[in-house]
Amino acid sequence: MRLLIITFCFVGAGVLAQTPKVPSKVEFAGIQLKLSEGARKEIQEKVNMLTKSQKHFMIKTNRAASYFPIVEQIFEKEGLPDDFKYLAIQESGYISDAVSTSNAVGFWQFKKATAQEVGLRVDSKVDERLNIVSASRGAAKYLQQNNLFFNNWIHALQAYQMGAGGAKRALKNIESGAKSMHITKDTYWYVLTFLAHKIAFEQAVELARNNATQLFIYSEGKNKSLKEISKLTESPLDSLQLYNKWLLVKFIPADKTYAVIIPNRVNRPLSPVLTKADSLLVSTAEYATIKGVEIPHSLPAIKKLMINGLPAIMSNTEISIDELISKLDISASNFASYNDILPHYYVLPNQVYYLKQKRAKAKIYYHTVKANETLWSVGQEYGVRMDKIKKMNRMDEAEHELEVGRVLWLKKVRPKNIPVEYK
Repeated sequence: MRLLIITFCFVGAGVLAQTPKVPSKVEFAGIQLKLSEGARKEIQEKVNMLTKSQKHFMIKTNRAASYFPIVEQIFEKEGLPDDFKYLAIQESGYISDAVSTSNAVGFWQFKKATAQEVGLRVDSKVDERLNIVSASRGAAKYLQQNNLFFNNWIHALQAYQMGAGGAKRALKNIESGAKSMHITKDTYWYVLTFLAHKIAFEQAVELARNNATQLFIYSEGKNKSLKEISKLTESPLDSLQLYNKWLLVKFIPADKTYAVIIPNRVNRPLSPVLTKADSLLVSTAEYATIKGVEIPHSLPAIKKLMINGLPAIMSNTEISIDELISKLDISASNFASYNDILPHYYVLPNQVYYLKQKRAKAKIYYHTVKANETLWSVGQEYGVRMDKIKKMNRMDEAEHELEVGRVLWLKKVRPKNIPVEYK
């Protein structure tokens, strides 16, 4: 039984309130990168372009939020640095059937010959370049082959675009085993573009994992049709067809195991819960009896974030505060206080929690309330204390409910002469 939880969600409007600023130092695949002023300017221009259209940025962010968990798990198993997951945003925007002008196809933009070299099946029945599981394994294998040649993940990244031979000829100095590198405006454009994608999407995608639609991987599809799997999993056939464009015939071949993606919308709670009865996993219980389905627990446990200038974390599973603080240098009482919760609460999966006291104001001015949002969830999204949100919006002490569409002031107190606004 095999089932992986994959997330997809809609990102709040606040994600794009401020375009990320390119720092002077960036860590990539265990290498400390020092960016020159020229490089920072080049990368910042690319970040600005990536985030210029809120609509298109959010579309890419949502796709990445959907597919990142499975890519992370594959890369972990294959020993590939987690940072390479941003490369598929650059290559295809996580569009399964993307095709380039040079006829490179799929999530990781493989040409047919290269795909077959890394073990992917590409013929009249199956095109594994369009399968997120198979293609990501192939990408991991290809990148690792490059790194065996260079012993440098930045060089391996460059070789992904121009081949190992081309990268060797282009590089003036191969920095084998480097733990730190200087990035300048003359660094290969593909590397600068990758860093722009990592910086632009890093925080946005992490926030997008909350309140997410899940994707499952069904692994017992041999000789079955998508229609049969649709009935077995009670999933809409059109959704299965959308997520499984790699299958070009009616029945799944039996030559090996192919991952079938099954989407499932699950509304996650946006406020604290008291018991594990409210866990996200409860909502997937109906799948537990389906042959070929299970929930693994090998995804990275805790991610570190910076929001509103504050250190924060996000767990991929629901755990108690006591269990969480055993992994962090913080007391249970302080953690609970910083996050406006009680010490006996459970930490929700894919929800932001802070390791320092939340601030009195956000970096953005306004937030429009969406369905199911609470004062707590808004405060967690922007790193602002609930009492300060109330004060800035002239709310009564006993006022807790938020109406959908209400515009909340998050950086300044709403003037008395300006009425509450709804959109």
